[in-house]
Amino acid sequence: MPAGLVNLMCQMLLALVLLAGCRPVYYGAISIAEFEDGEKRSLLGKDYRRVIAQLGEPTDIIFDKYEAMIWIYEVDKTSSNPLQILPALTTGLPVKRKILMVEFDQNLRVAGSDIERSNTHVVGLIGRFNQFTREIEAKNRVKSVLNSLKLKTSGTP
Repeated sequence: MPAGLVNLMCQMLLALVLLAGCRPVYYGAISIAEFEDGEKRSLLGKDYRRVIAQLGEPTDIIFDKYEAMIWIYEVDKTSSNPLQILPALTTGLPVKRKILMVEFDQNLRVAGSDIERSNTHVVGLIGRFNQFTREIEAKNRVKSVLNSLKLKTSGTP
């Protein structure tokens, strides 16, 4: 094979890898990645089971002192562009974060919802480890709350 053809094939392969690497990668509640502000109204009045059917399990659940339950769906969007390796090492992994908060009333129906968007950086190995630890704690909290809701609504004491 001529050297010019090999060089051209290598350049094309590199261009394809760089273009494919620019696609965003989602972490977390992927079900809300395309969820928009207008869809918030469609959640109002829905039972918690219908919310799970539509959006999946929440990332975290919070109870406040007034017994309102808030479900949090969080998704992080980052680029897998290989050209961002050096900035990611120095300033952290750039992340576009979207958080959907769904508030339930005492009847376990959606009372309201809100979407927050932010740009942030997940810094280094320690930042990633802390984030991973928080995700594990939140997962355990979500499992425990969902199990108690199933017991509560099924009528089992």
